[in-house]
Amino acid sequence: MADERLERILDPDSVAIVGASADPEKRGHQAIVTLEEGGYEGDIYPVNPSEDEIRGRTVYEAVSDIPEPVDLALVVVPAPIVPSVLEDCADTDLAGAVVVAVGFGETDDEGEELERRIVDLAREHDVRLIGPNTSGMINLHEGLNLVGAENVPAGDIALLCQSGNLAIALFMEAMGVPGLGFSHYVGVGNESDLRFDEYLPFYAEDERTDAITLYVEGMSDGRAFLQRAREVVPDTPIVALKGGRSAVGKQSTSSHTGSMAGDVAVAEAVFEQAGVVSVERADELLPTAGALGSLPAADGENVAILADGGGHATLAADALAEQGLSVPDLTVETQDRLREVLPDAASVVNPVDVAGGTDDDPTVFYDCAAAIAADPNVDTLLLSGLFGGYGIRFSEALTEPELDTAHDIAGLVEEHDLPIVVQSAYESADPEAHAVLREAGIPVQESLEVATRTIAALATYGEHCARADRKSDFRLEPGAADDTVLGAVVGGRSGDLSEYDAREALSRHDVPLTPAELATGAEEATAAADRFDGPVAMKIVSPDIVHKSDVDGVALDVTEAPAETYRDLVGAAQSHDPDATVEGVLVSPMREDGVELVVGVVDDDQFGHVAMVGVGGVFVEVLEDVAFRALPLTRADARDMLAALDAQELLDGARGTEPVDREALVDLLVAVSEFVEANPRVAELDLNPVLASGSDVEALDAAMTVLPAGSTDSGEPPVAATEESDDD
Repeated sequence: MADERLERILDPDSVAIVGASADPEKRGHQAIVTLEEGGYEGDIYPVNPSEDEIRGRTVYEAVSDIPEPVDLALVVVPAPIVPSVLEDCADTDLAGAVVVAVGFGETDDEGEELERRIVDLAREHDVRLIGPNTSGMINLHEGLNLVGAENVPAGDIALLCQSGNLAIALFMEAMGVPGLGFSHYVGVGNESDLRFDEYLPFYAEDERTDAITLYVEGMSDGRAFLQRAREVVPDTPIVALKGGRSAVGKQSTSSHTGSMAGDVAVAEAVFEQAGVVSVERADELLPTAGALGSLPAADGENVAILADGGGHATLAADALAEQGLSVPDLTVETQDRLREVLPDAASVVNPVDVAGGTDDDPTVFYDCAAAIAADPNVDTLLLSGLFGGYGIRFSEALTEPELDTAHDIAGLVEEHDLPIVVQSAYESADPEAHAVLREAGIPVQESLEVATRTIAALATYGEHCARADRKSDFRLEPGAADDTVLGAVVGGRSGDLSEYDAREALSRHDVPLTPAELATGAEEATAAADRFDGPVAMKIVSPDIVHKSDVDGVALDVTEAPAETYRDLVGAAQSHDPDATVEGVLVSPMREDGVELVVGVVDDDQFGHVAMVGVGGVFVEVLEDVAFRALPLTRADARDMLAALDAQELLDGARGTEPVDREALVDLLVAVSEFVEANPRVAELDLNPVLASGSDVEALDAAMTVLPAGSTDSGEPPVAATEESDDD
């Protein structure tokens, strides 16, 4: 349920302009003009101790002097003055304040301290903050524009954005696309108080919002966002564009898991887990949201193509394949229906090419579309080519039949509960037939790539909605977090554990590990090697040496002189770091046959504990074939992780090798998830390599980093600040 105070903020009956000005060049003046001319019917109260009247309105010295209740304040004073404004709001019942000023956490330490101060004051006086460092907010359907952007089209898409410039660009884009528009906009700014997740229930309950879009640079509480998004998504789709796609933003950590956990890689994976659809480009954000908000979700990945040219048909099939979508065979019955209305030269297999069969009669498009929409093998229909432009391309006499056809095709969406997407070379001409389609919720795109990405989003969204109840709820239960295993093994110690201690902790939680013995002397190493059948691996054991192979701390295929190998390994470790604590040498049987994987967990700054699985063992960072999901993992989440890897042929048994038992890998992933949930002090966990051969799955090595006793958090989350000003 949406918070009542947030409803007063996003749909206020009254607004105070703190920093109101008689100077038309000042934002404090322009805000009043925008509200008056935009049709806002609520009360407007200018606030400025140096003014008496602005545009015929009484000016108040402070918010506390306003005689009527005030829902929202737009604060346009410089950053150092904001604390005094909030101090004045004590006992006013002000619901919220939009703090436009820059100079807070996005700047320097002094700015961070100022930001903490205003947050403390806001909480003390029960005032919620949007921003600071925000471009403002808009409620299009109420005429509430606290940004000042002109001619923003009204519609059914809510936008939460951490970039004022990008918001303006999206407003401009929507102006040029009939049918696209906004219900709300919030520049979340530094997210110092009101967070991304807190807006979601309001938009989900808003009758004039059909989809939510996000531009995200960072989240102050990504875990809370995942929890709320999971609840909202089945009824109100969410589409996200994550900024920071380069490797520059990746965190530097000691494990393979940590080094692979780039900001975007983790964010997009856990977004998908929660049902949030990610896009890679800004020009995909609004089309995808518009389609998800207006069309039924696709039941699967099978797409039928109806094209009026061989080139369009071929390119459409290629574009769909690039998105991982299927172009299935049509049933014999469907092909027979198509032959009845199309010329002999037409292709009635998928993709369907009408081969001129519609050139003088566009109504044939409907006959074909109706036949395809009824096909049980089809989940989505893509109409590609020139539709909408027949009256322009061939003859004006075709305009009216084409318009009738658009009405008929639009009816197929509801009749078959089937999404239809149109790609047309005449989209920019904005013919009336396209307006009919858009009015029915059918998106019309000029770009084939955008059209096919839209279809992929419909399939992704539909797949999630069908399986949402089998995925994680993202709630790490406090009752399970008892740290008993770590307490028994390492007590209050923190930092990097030795492999021996990491193994001890994991083995007590049913995580499958290769057998190993700790030798603390050369003779013990010999005895341990004798107890294993065949060659052994010997590895130095030290909490101060994480990457053992980098210091010649690993010996493989040892068949002779294990005592000498023991001494060589200890000597190499001491040469590398004379101060390193060397606990001994771990002796274990060699394992060679199987697929090498990496399984791990990292405590992400924004989303908390996140699991990873990757292909390649020590080469995982070269191959970059990895998948992430947030803990706790369900078995469905674990299966999704495996399915997300590119190396499916390797798992299925390439070149005659035995297929990997995926359920055994699922067992391992779930066991790791349960271990970390029960031991929240784990900051990083790396099982590398994990060897999978048939039904045998074992971790050959384990590395773990733990936080001090009593701690379950790797640190304060960063302020999710942008570097942009309020009016950039």
